[in-house]
Amino acid sequence: MTVAVEREPDEVAALDVYSSVVTSVAQRLLPSVSSLRVTVRVPGGRRTSGSGSAVVLTADGYLVTSAHVVERSQGGVVTFGDGRSLDFEVVGADTLSDLAVIRVQRLGERSLEPAELGDADALL
Repeated sequence: MTVAVEREPDEVAALDVYSSVVTSVAQRLLPSVSSLRVTVRVPGGRRTSGSGSAVVLTADGYLVTSAHVVERSQGGVVTFGDGRSLDFEVVGADTLSDLAVIRVQRLGERSLEPAELGDADALL
């Protein structure tokens, strides 16, 4: 059973503005966000895969992800919204902050589009 919820005009206008902002941010960030397939070596030499996401920091191939995503891994494959799939290696990870830096290998002629990062202190 579906229940219709009546909303005040101001509420509808606020939701429209919110939706517009979220959509525009997503469109701006899509080229800077990627999907990760992570390869991990396990005892006995077998390989298993995990997954996660990463955000482009620099045009020359450095991305940031969560440290738990690449834990015990040396690398894997990063895939972008435009269909490009590239190998990556883990540069370093900090488990305390749960942040890791990875680097795309063999980037080729097309550089990556870094995400525009803001200043959280400016939001106060």
